[in-house]
Amino acid sequence: MRHPLLASRVFAAAFIVLSTAGCLATGPSKADQLEIAMNDAAMTVPGIQSTLINVNMNTSGNFITAKLVGNSMDQAELADALRRALPPMLEETSHLDGGTFSTSIFSPDDSVSVGASDFGYSGGASLERFREYFLD
Repeated sequence: MRHPLLASRVFAAAFIVLSTAGCLATGPSKADQLEIAMNDAAMTVPGIQSTLINVNMNTSGNFITAKLVGNSMDQAELADALRRALPPMLEETSHLDGGTFSTSIFSPDDSVSVGASDFGYSGGASLERFREYFLD
């Protein structure tokens, strides 16, 4: 090969173009986009320190779990934060026809928790029932 440096530069440039084109074509999945949107919605609520949201979308359905961490050890304060976080989080799911949803909020050390049942919700894990109960 007469120009090894030129060949290596052409190969490097081609690799960068092809790998960048592959990244641009895909982007975040619908599940990843929903996780981000729900996280952003929850984090706007005072009293929410962090979230761990998992969205699994597949041919069997939509499965969403949301663990919120509050910045208090007081159960009433945690309940208030969860009560305020649920509507904006659930609004982010309005485009989904169905699925399951579960959520709880925990104190920073996980010793205190509050779930939807603490608000009188007894509708199971149905996303539609969660929306009916907490958005209406």
